[in-house]
Amino acid sequence: MQLPLRDIYITQPFGVNFLDFYQKLGMKGHNGIDFLAHTGCRCFAAHSGIVVWAGEDGDGGISVQLLSEKKGDGFLTIYYHLQKICVSVGDEINARTLIGYCDNTGKYTTGSHLHFGLKLTVDGATINKDNGYNGAIDPAPYFPDDWKKTPAIKYYDRPRNWQAEFNLRFKNLWVHKQLIKKGRRPLSLTSEEVNAMVYGAWDFDIATNPAMREIYAYRTKGQYQQNDFPFR
Repeated sequence: MQLPLRDIYITQPFGVNFLDFYQKLGMKGHNGIDFLAHTGCRCFAAHSGIVVWAGEDGDGGISVQLLSEKKGDGFLTIYYHLQKICVSVGDEINARTLIGYCDNTGKYTTGSHLHFGLKLTVDGATINKDNGYNGAIDPAPYFPDDWKKTPAIKYYDRPRNWQAEFNLRFKNLWVHKQLIKKGRRPLSLTSEEVNAMVYGAWDFDIATNPAMREIYAYRTKGQYQQNDFPFR
């Protein structure tokens, strides 16, 4: 499957029990993956299929359910807490089709995000409903291998420059002095920080500020200056 959002940051993984209402609902724990998504963030279909639900769900708020196969083995993906939907029941859509915009609708939610669920099906019906998660399974193994890597870790899809990385990390004495001033070791730059400066053109103070990671790890300085903001 493809990822339902452009930017990926997990706020709650599958199976955890941070809150007790999963037990109140008769489940072992969280029956999906929660992704950070600000209000209005675009949500895309993770695969091709037919829309079997598009509307208001009391607990999940405004939601979409997408079935891969009507006959035989297949799977169902679920998109909860949306602000607005862009598809209708019966629509046959392709992967990466815009299906809606994220929000905080529904009962069991504490902030704007996307709850993404996955269920295996046979002839359109969910199997293993008694698995403790109402038939839901962990979607993580079905995503691409590098799905958790940020754009900075992947060099913002730019050609890699080993020499520039080496010089910044090991030979730039000014950088070493600034790290010491921050109470860090001279060679303590992370890969994200190095790549943010080398490939993202971010300034040292931004790239080493943990409070700015939501920006520099996902966008180059040029993209950000063009009002291309992450998680939106």
